[in-house]
Amino acid sequence: MRTPLALVTGGSRGLGFETARQLGVLGYRLVLAAKDKTRLADAASTLKSHGYDVQARTLNVGSARSIAAFGTWAKSLGPIDVLVNAAGILPESGGDITVLGADDKAVADSISVNAMGPWRLCKVIAPLMAEDGRIVNVSSGMGGLTEMGTGYFGYRASKAMLNVLTRTLSQELHERGVMVNSVCPGWVRTDMGGPSATRDVQHGAAGIVWAATLPPGGPSGGFFRDGQALAW
Repeated sequence: MRTPLALVTGGSRGLGFETARQLGVLGYRLVLAAKDKTRLADAASTLKSHGYDVQARTLNVGSARSIAAFGTWAKSLGPIDVLVNAAGILPESGGDITVLGADDKAVADSISVNAMGPWRLCKVIAPLMAEDGRIVNVSSGMGGLTEMGTGYFGYRASKAMLNVLTRTLSQELHERGVMVNSVCPGWVRTDMGGPSATRDVQHGAAGIVWAATLPPGGPSGGFFRDGQALAW
């Protein structure tokens, strides 16, 4: 019987690393992808030391060229059962976070990494996925329109766009049995979330793993936190 394979971006740290670790516990073979080669190697080494089957490959999700090269390499992996788009940035946190004061580059970078990157990666990875595969887009409640607040314009816009990817792609992949869902992990204590965040990384990753391991017939095209539906 073939051992399932999970590909996790942003896998060198934070939610990406913990998601990969939890999937490893469940018996998945792992591919970690991240931009920082040194941190990626350290993360892979740590998981291997615990007995997990891990490969590591550098990937800059903000670069169309890097994604194209990664997609070519990924053809050698065989069927991919899970894709977790966990890589993300919040460049606006260090400056004026108001909408009118937002920096052009920070907004553009947010959209490039948090939305365009997952879209481009799905374009090259979805054709390689196994029947009944799972795609999880790590989103945020900050991208939900129903309770949209102010500030962090680029980050909010990028996560709203990521949710659009989830909704549309889920319909296009439905006949193949591939489920596509967005997951908000909550405010998690990571490099991005900071030390004041209300959740530990294990709790935040658990909801991502839930969506990555949904049984056949589970929900697709949804927005969830802790396995519970969120308003768009």
